[in-house]
Amino acid sequence: MAITHKYTLVCDDVRQENNGKFIVVGLYTGIMAVPQLPATLPFLTFFMFVEADRPGNFPFRMRLENMETGQRLVEGMGNMNVQKPGIGASPIRIGPLQFTNFGTYNFVVTIDGQEPIVTSFEVMFPPSQPLQIRQGQR
Repeated sequence: MAITHKYTLVCDDVRQENNGKFIVVGLYTGIMAVPQLPATLPFLTFFMFVEADRPGNFPFRMRLENMETGQRLVEGMGNMNVQKPGIGASPIRIGPLQFTNFGTYNFVVTIDGQEPIVTSFEVMFPPSQPLQIRQGQR
């Protein structure tokens, strides 16, 4: 097996500095809270970490879908270029992206005909905050 998935971060954007370090902007932790629907994001980035057993150019297919409605928001394909064996990072940036439904979304990537890599997250209203009353100091 050429590519083994390690993990995927879901975030607004990923930037790379001149020294090679990555900056992750707007990291989501399984829940994407939006104040209203439809909600439009300029970008959504899936920052995939994989391990490759050899260098190569590996074609992949991807899709983002709402699991309740079956609606596909995005479908596409590309190539993952691996320079050397070992752990590597590959940001997949899509956008603009409009969410019209709450619920569970799956980002599915199939690399070079291998088993699909599925990253799930929820789109929902922000959790309500309990009312806090502060008493003045005496």
